[in-house]
Amino acid sequence: MTSHNRLLIFTDLDATLLTEDYSYEAALPAIDELKKRGYPIILNSSKTLTELKSLSSELELNAPVIAENGGHIAYPVDLFPSLKDNSSYITSGGFYTKINGLSRVAIIKHAHALREKHGYKFSGFSDWTAKEIGQHTGLSLSAATESSDRYVTEPILWNDSEMRFDEFMKSMENIGARALLGGQFIHLMGDADKADGLHKVKALFEETSPQDTWATVALGDSPNDQGMLNAADIAVLIPHQSGAKLTEATAKYVIKATRIASAGWNEAIIDILNNTNFN
Repeated sequence: MTSHNRLLIFTDLDATLLTEDYSYEAALPAIDELKKRGYPIILNSSKTLTELKSLSSELELNAPVIAENGGHIAYPVDLFPSLKDNSSYITSGGFYTKINGLSRVAIIKHAHALREKHGYKFSGFSDWTAKEIGQHTGLSLSAATESSDRYVTEPILWNDSEMRFDEFMKSMENIGARALLGGQFIHLMGDADKADGLHKVKALFEETSPQDTWATVALGDSPNDQGMLNAADIAVLIPHQSGAKLTEATAKYVIKATRIASAGWNEAIIDILNNTNFN
């Protein structure tokens, strides 16, 4: 059985693979090259499974997707037939899916009870209509509807003091919830994160294709990507127009892209593919 060195690409979306207007066009040369080489591109985002499955289909990817910051993972049924008889997975739309961590229902119930009791000033996706989510995110109405289809996270906008936020989160921790700062929202969620998703997906590829040696590449731009970047073999830090939100990662190799969003994504991936030290 022939052994191969292969890459698994784990990528954030907003301000990483996607521009502010949700375009990935500048990254297409690198995406096409990854496909030619058979290197899976795994979308690893705070977005919902519904959103990620739509984008994965649009990009013609056949790979797992990691939704809601690692809390909801889906594996294509044709790639991982061994999961068919695993009762911990649910079959849905050509994927085996699994929820990790605290449910969104429990998070919202506790958060809203605290808001009612103490008057905390915040609002989130569960408070808004699809139209209002679109106004906050810039998404179309249909895309905003997909974005509201959540299972393990509740994105919020905090409009109160930092001291009151610390107080709020101490109470949220009582049910096992934590806060993760994304590019725009604070994500209330359980213990699962993007790094957990990376480890679980890599482990399944290693189990399914033990003859191959898998190295991980992670690309991200904001604090909620830090764990994923630290867990990867190669970390790519994508800057913003106003400068970098991330400056370091503890991966073996760290690349700091010089361009923003999809252009920086393309630049970094091409660099990795052309540099034998990374392969």
